[in-house]
Formats: sequence, structure tokens, C-alpha cells
Amino acid sequence: MLSKKIKEYLDRCVASNFTGKSSEHPIIALNAIKNIIGDNQIEPSNKLIELLKNKAHQFPAREDDQNILNEVAKDGLGLTIFVSDLEDACQTGIPDEIERQAARLQWVSDNGLGGLEALVEVALQDFEILGTFAFHLLRSNFFNRDIKNTWPYTRCLLKEICKKPLPEPHEQNVIECNLFKSENKLKIIDLCSAHRLWNGDYVRSIGYKREISHWVNDQEEKEYIEDNKKVSKDLQAYYKNGGNFFIEIAEELIDNDEDLIFLESLRYLIKCREDYLPYTSYQISQLLKKR
Repeated sequence: MLSKKIKEYLDRCVASNFTGKSSEHPIIALNAIKNIIGDNQIEPSNKLIELLKNKAHQFPAREDDQNILNEVAKDGLGLTIFVSDLEDACQTGIPDEIERQAARLQWVSDNGLGGLEALVEVALQDFEILGTFAFHLLRSNFFNRDIKNTWPYTRCLLKEICKKPLPEPHEQNVIECNLFKSENKLKIIDLCSAHRLWNGDYVRSIGYKREISHWVNDQEEKEYIEDNKKVSKDLQAYYKNGGNFFIEIAEELIDNDEDLIFLESLRYLIKCREDYLPYTSYQISQLLKKR
């Protein structure tokens, strides 16, 4: 089954011993590719599935995830366990303490999500660095969710949080997370991650929106001048009837993670608003021009 195979790749990816930049974690590309593959589940792209497999195994796997849980259980969980203990530990920046509190919460969480969703909120305090990564990690966990296998996702997230000191939690800004157009690919990738988290149905949505509102409020939205209003026939056909349009483009961009992630963000934009068709059409033409 396709969904089972994809979930196996996502699970393997988050269990990777990854030491690079959070913005370059392979789970971002995997989740983006997974979304594009979903356009044709009857005859899925073999090229994109093979890409998922290769990226999932790009880095060696951690081997001590279960050990962390076992050690915490052996030491005793204590009488009370609070999410605030995990949040406080994250602000200290001490990796061992963060892992210990996350493991304690994992043991007592009925669905295994308590620690993960709390850590996503913490990560969004540094949205510029961790926002897109946190979104794609969360969605990867939600895909074919297995509540018995949440801990690798939680530990993957906390390892990224530990790489850099976090800012303090921010105050809520009275602002909406609106879409905008930009020449900056990374800005659009971050915006689409923010917009999806903002409009998603999450237990900790209030906290997510608080942190996202701070990031959005800091954006200097430069007016985008759209000279070309043309929309390619293939993109217009996709918008009306779906199909393999984005799959075929992704197969051409297969060797560039950033372009693939940007492509998936453009796909999201037109699913939100028809008036983004000209922008998306132009941006795709620019991506293909570099080939």
C-alpha cells in the first residue's frame, strides 16, 4: 500500500542522526514530495517514491531513542508531570533536561502527542529557523498516524530545538496571517508553513497563532509587481481538474530540495486562491528555466 510505504520513509527520516541546519532537514522535502505524490495515488510516480526512499536513508539512524524512554521510566516518573516543565526545560537550553522532560511526558500522554505538540509551540518561538521544519514534521506525524511511534518525531524536533538558544515566548499580535507574493522563495516557503499552521485544527492552535503572529508582524511585505498575468494551459487544466502537472514538474526538479519545497508551496497557494495562478505560473517557468 502506497500510504504505508510513505509512512515508513517518514518514520525512518525522523529517526536520522541529522547534524545540519534545521531548514535543510530532509523531513521538509519528504513531506513536500509526499503531498505532490498525492495528486495521483492510482499510478504514483516511481521517480518521486524512489526519491523519498533515498532521502529517508540519507543519514544514519539514531540508535538510542528507546534507551532514553527506558532510562526515564527506570528513574521514576514522579507524582505530577506538566507540559510547563518541558517548556521551561526548553528555555534553559540544556539538552539532557529537555530530553528527560519530553520522555516523561511521552510516558503519560494517552495519544503520545502531548510532548510533540508542546514542542512545536516552543519551536515556533524561533519561526525563522524552525517554523517550516516544525510544520512539516508535525504533518509527517499526522500522516497515517501511529500513536505508538510518536517518540522518534518528538526526539527529532527536540534535537533541532537544542541546536540554538530560543528566544522568549512572544506576546500575541492582533494580526491575521495573510498570503502575499514575493520573489524570495524561502519567504514563500515559510509563509505557506505559517498559513497552514494558522488555519489548521490543532490542540495548541492558540499558542501556534501567538508565535506565528509575531513572525508575520515582523515581515516587511514588499509590494510584488506582477507584470505577467499569463497562466499556462497545463496549470489552468490542473487547477480545474487536477492531474499530474506538479508531479511532472517535481520529476524535473528532483535534484534540488529547495526547488521541490518551493514547488509544493506554490501548489498550496493555488489551492487557497485562484488569483495566485499567474504568480504560480510565472514562478514555475523560472524554476524550469534554470534546468
